Amino acid sequence: MTFLTRLDPSEQRTKDLSLTQRGRAGLEALGALQAFSASSVRQLAREAFDADADARTLSDEAPGVADKSAWRRWLGRAGDVAGRSPAYRVERFHQRYVAEEVYRRGIPAVEERREQFEAFFRMPDGPTVGTLELDPSVPMPKYYDKVEWHLEPGGWDGYDLYGALFAFAVGPHVFRHGGYAAVEVGDDILEHRAEVARQLPKRSYRRVYEPGCGGFSTMAAVHSVFPDAELVASDLSPLLLTVGHIMAEKQAVPVQFKQRDARDTREPDASFDAVIMFALMHEMPVDAVRDTFREAYRILEPGGDLVISDPPPFRAVSPFQAVVLNWETRHRGEPFFTDACAADWAAELRDVGFVDVDDYSLGEQGYPWITRATKPR
Repeated sequence: MTFLTRLDPSEQRTKDLSLTQRGRAGLEALGALQAFSASSVRQLAREAFDADADARTLSDEAPGVADKSAWRRWLGRAGDVAGRSPAYRVERFHQRYVAEEVYRRGIPAVEERREQFEAFFRMPDGPTVGTLELDPSVPMPKYYDKVEWHLEPGGWDGYDLYGALFAFAVGPHVFRHGGYAAVEVGDDILEHRAEVARQLPKRSYRRVYEPGCGGFSTMAAVHSVFPDAELVASDLSPLLLTVGHIMAEKQAVPVQFKQRDARDTREPDASFDAVIMFALMHEMPVDAVRDTFREAYRILEPGGDLVISDPPPFRAVSPFQAVVLNWETRHRGEPFFTDACAADWAAELRDVGFVDVDDYSLGEQGYPWITRATKPR
C-alpha cells in the first residue's frame, strides 16, 4: 500500500494543495502522539517485558520452523507477558486510536479542500509519458474483497480522494514520523523503498516489474536508482493505479500501470530482468504469496533478480518486537500479518526454483527486511 508520495517541493508548498489550519493541526497531533508513544512509552513497555521472569525463556523456546500453530501458541504466551505492563497497554491503545482517527480527521480535512484536490488528481490531458490499463474483468480474490485494509473505510477503493489523503494529509503529518507497524520512529518509508531497490545486485536493469504496486512510490524509487529501466507495475485496485499513474505523470516518470492479479500478470515468459515487491506479502495469504513467487519466476529471464521487502519474520526479532508485530493482525486491518511473519520466504523461494537466496535486515528492529534471489541461468 502506498502511504505517501514525495512530491516536488514547489508542489508541496502550493497553497491550493494544503489543508486548512484545523485539518492540519488535528493530524499533526496524531503524528506527535504516535511518535511519542512508539518511542518513549514503548521503551518503557519493552523494559518491563525484558525484566519479567517469564520473558526470559521465550527466546530459547521460540519455534525454529515456519509452523503457524507453534508460533501462535508462543505469541500468545509472549502477549500475556507484554500485557502485564501498563505501558504496553497504553501504547497499544494509542496505536489503535491513531489508526482509526487518521481517517476520522483526515477525510474531513481533505473534504474541506475537495475542489483543489479533485483538480490536482484529474487524469492528464494530452500526451503522457506512461500508460494506464484498467481491466474490470480482473476478478477480485476472496482474500482481498471487502477487507478494510489498515482500517481504511471501504478498503483501498472506498474513498475517491484516498490519493490526496495519503499524499497531503496522513502521509506528511502522521506517517512521516514513523512509529507504526514495523516502521520505527524516525524511519523514512520513502527512503526505505530506495534502499530496497538498491538491494538489486546489478548496476543496471532493462525491465523491472512490480506486482501489487499500491501506487507510484516504489516505481519512483526504482527510477531514481535505475533511471534507464523500463518500468511496469500492477495492482488489483483501480483507484491506486489511477492515482499512481497521475503522480508518475506529474513527475514525468514513464510507468506502465496495469490492473492485474499478482498471480497472473499476463506478461510473456522471461520478459523482465528484475522483479521488486514492497510490503506485498503480508497483504496476501501464504498460498497466494507462493503463487506470486511462481509468477515472478515465470516472467523473469534466466539470471534475472528478485528483491522483496516485508515486515521481518518473528524468528529475526526479539520476543517483545514479535508481540508488537503480531498485534497488527487483529487490530489494524491486517488479516495475514501473523502468517507472513511466521513464514520463511527464503525457503519458499528456493522451493520455487530460485537460487542465491539470502535474507537480512537493513534496520535495527529487523525492518526493512530483505529477501532476494536469482532465477538460475
